[in-house]
Amino acid sequence: MAGATKWALVAVCMLSVVRQTVLALQLGQSCTNPRGVEGKCILLRDCPSLVAILRQSAPTPDDVAFLKNCRCGGDNKNVMVCCPNPLPTYPQCGIHLADRIVGGQPTKIDEYPWAALIEYQKPNNRFGFHCGGSLINERYVLTAAHCISSIPRTWKVHRVRLGEWDLSENPDCKVEGQNRECYDPVIDMDIEKIVVHSGYDTQDKNHYNDIALIRLAREVSYSDTVKPICLPLSSTVINTNHVGLPSFAVGWGKTETTTASETKLKVDMLVKSLEECSPVYQRNRIFLKSTQMCAGGKKGTDTCSGDSGGPLMRRIAGGWYVIGVVSFGPSKCGTEGVPGIYTDVSKYADWIRENVY
Repeated sequence: MAGATKWALVAVCMLSVVRQTVLALQLGQSCTNPRGVEGKCILLRDCPSLVAILRQSAPTPDDVAFLKNCRCGGDNKNVMVCCPNPLPTYPQCGIHLADRIVGGQPTKIDEYPWAALIEYQKPNNRFGFHCGGSLINERYVLTAAHCISSIPRTWKVHRVRLGEWDLSENPDCKVEGQNRECYDPVIDMDIEKIVVHSGYDTQDKNHYNDIALIRLAREVSYSDTVKPICLPLSSTVINTNHVGLPSFAVGWGKTETTTASETKLKVDMLVKSLEECSPVYQRNRIFLKSTQMCAGGKKGTDTCSGDSGGPLMRRIAGGWYVIGVVSFGPSKCGTEGVPGIYTDVSKYADWIRENVY
């Protein structure tokens, strides 16, 4: 019997023993593993870090004991374990190689490698990209609820594209003088599950709780053009006041020519206070609240319809964080004095933790 298989069987047998002192939890409940790390009680096969231990050629006795003590419920066929929180923190997220920021300009190929495109299947076997998102770990993309629930009835969310830059090329290549460097091909990921915030109402023009998570069908491998952005999970970042500070958005949405861009674009905007931008929207009986934020309002500088679900970002202490999700704005993008509205991601940190495993 091969060593890896032998040890894996030993570990599984150890896991199958339910200790009387362990209180069995339900799938998805919060837990703390033997090392004091918070996590979720999920199926063993869905926990990459513990599966990696099982796959070792010769797990140590400490590894086997750790696996055993991670058991949190289930039966012998469906072992559940306390899996550590899978959301990365800086410097495991929020890193890209290019750092030049110029508002309204095309990006470099490897800038903002967490930017995702949501592809939709439409009638007559047509497909198109009409929303964006942000990769937050190997398995999840953060986007807007309206990109899932407020689409035409004849449309279906089909796939998620990662590692994209120029929609007209695959792979993307850059030319500098006589040198031509090509990056990895784009990755089109199937979708396993979509979680839309339960408080989102498609009929509510205020767009409260406009946030959703897409679980990919498999883990994605990171590269120069595919990396996660950081989430505002720590109290320090959650409590940061962004008002008056520059933020950045990225996407392939409509430009000033009203057509979608072939290449990934970036734009810089100042974050505005709700007190400043709320009166603008109240004229149309739209009432903003603390789970939303405003940015922009400068003529010709804005996110637009095809950017929905994409990130509003800031660089904080060296790493890039998604502070907002593109939600809605004026019908004419880039209208002077009318900032765009974003879902404030910091207000949904707990919701994200509870729905990512």
